[in-house]
Amino acid sequence: MPLSLFRCRYALLAGLALASITTVTSAKPPPALTTFMQDGGWCWYQDPRAIISNGKLLVGGVSGQTGDVKVSVYDLTAEKDLGTVVLHPNFQVDDHDVPAFYARPDGSVLAVYAKHSNERIHYYRISAPDDYLQWGEEQQFVHDFTGRRGVTYMNLYHLDRPGLLYNFFRDGPTFNPSFITSPDHGKTWGNRTHFISDEVDGTHRPYARYLQRDANTVGITFTDAHPRNYGNSLYYADFRDDAFYRVDGSKIKDLADGPLTTSEAERIFQGSGILTDATVDKSAPLSAWTSSAASDAAGNPHIGYTLYLDDDDHRYRLASWDGTQWHDREIAMGGKCLYPRESSYTGLVTVDPADPRRITISTDVHPTTGKYSGGTHEIYTAQVELDDDITTIKWQALTTDSPDRNIRPIVATGDGYRAVLWLSGPWRTYLDYESDVVGFIEKL
Repeated sequence: MPLSLFRCRYALLAGLALASITTVTSAKPPPALTTFMQDGGWCWYQDPRAIISNGKLLVGGVSGQTGDVKVSVYDLTAEKDLGTVVLHPNFQVDDHDVPAFYARPDGSVLAVYAKHSNERIHYYRISAPDDYLQWGEEQQFVHDFTGRRGVTYMNLYHLDRPGLLYNFFRDGPTFNPSFITSPDHGKTWGNRTHFISDEVDGTHRPYARYLQRDANTVGITFTDAHPRNYGNSLYYADFRDDAFYRVDGSKIKDLADGPLTTSEAERIFQGSGILTDATVDKSAPLSAWTSSAASDAAGNPHIGYTLYLDDDDHRYRLASWDGTQWHDREIAMGGKCLYPRESSYTGLVTVDPADPRRITISTDVHPTTGKYSGGTHEIYTAQVELDDDITTIKWQALTTDSPDRNIRPIVATGDGYRAVLWLSGPWRTYLDYESDVVGFIEKL
C-alpha cells in the first residue's frame, strides 16, 4: 500500500467522531508557574530526570548555551529555590546528556550522565546526604569496547532481588538497550549486559522506556528501531530474577539465553513495518515511539506513546493493562513535529507515576480536534479512564497564548508532593535551545 494511503486511512478512521468536539475545559484557572532551572534542557530517554528526596525537588538539565550538566534544588516545604550546581562544566551542548538520578538509602543522591554516543564513559557523582548542593568528586565507568559509537540514555532502577542498581542505557557496539549494575548503590559499576536486541535488517536501535512495577520488577516498553527508519510497533515485557516475562506473569525466557527480541515480547501496537530510506527526513508511516511509562497502585503498567502519520499529524496514545487485558486507545492530537529532520519529535505525552490516569501532554493543536490556530506548543492535562478515548477526554489547558514552546512534560512525585515540569522557551533542535525548566507543585 502506498505511504500516502497508510496515512490517509488511519487519519480518516480516527477522525470520524471528532467533528462536533471543539472545546477544551476551563474548569479551573491554570496554575501559577515557577522556574526551577534557567537554561536547561532534556531529552526523554533518561529517567528519572527529576526526583523528590527528603523534601527537596532535584531537577537535572543540560545548558543550551555552555553544555553544563546541572542540577537545581528546590525546598518543597519552604517553597524556595536553593540553587543550582554544575556537575560537569562545558560537557556538551546536547539535551541527550541530561543526568538521571537515584535516591540512595543513606539520603544521598546519585547522578549519572553521558555524552550523546560520543564516548564509552558513564560519568557519575554522589551528593552529600543532607545537602544536595554539595557533591563528591566526579567518577567514571569506562567500557573496554572499541568503535566509534559510545553510550547514551541513562536510566536508574534498583531491584531488591538480587540487590543491584541497574543503569539501563544504549550501548555503542550493539546500538541496543543494555545495562551495567552496581552492588553498592552507585559507587562501583560492572557487568555490561546486552538486554534487548532488534530484528530489523541492518543496524538499528530499539528505543526503550522503563518503569518500576514492584521492588523486584522493571517493566520495559520498546520499539523496533528509530521511527525515521522503520514503521515501529510497540512492545512490552517485564524483567525480574534475571528473566523476561509477559505482563500476565508467564515466562518468556532467561536472560542467560540471550537478549530479548521483539518477536519474543508482547506486541501492544502494530506499526506499518515499512523500512524507509534514512536519507529522507520523513518518518515511516504508522510508526510508534515510546514517550512515558508508569505503574498504578496495583502494579499495572500504563504506557504513553506517540504515533507518526505525517510531519504535521502526530497522535498521542495510551496503553493500559487492567490486570487481564490491554486497553490501547488514541487520547489526543500531537500536532506538528518540532522540526523536519526529526519528524517524529513531538511535544510528548507523560504519565503521572502517582496516578497513571492523570496524563499531561504538549501539543500545538487542539488536543481533541487537531485544529491549528496559529499558536505554539502548550501544556494540557486530563484524567483518562480505561474506557475513555479521544472523543470523551476533557483536556484542561495549563498554559495558553505562550510566546515560546512548552514541551516535554515530566512528573515527579514523593514525600506527599507532585511536581509537574516541562521545558519552556526557544527550542529549535536538540543542539540549539534556550529553554528553562518551569512548572508547578501540588500536594498529594
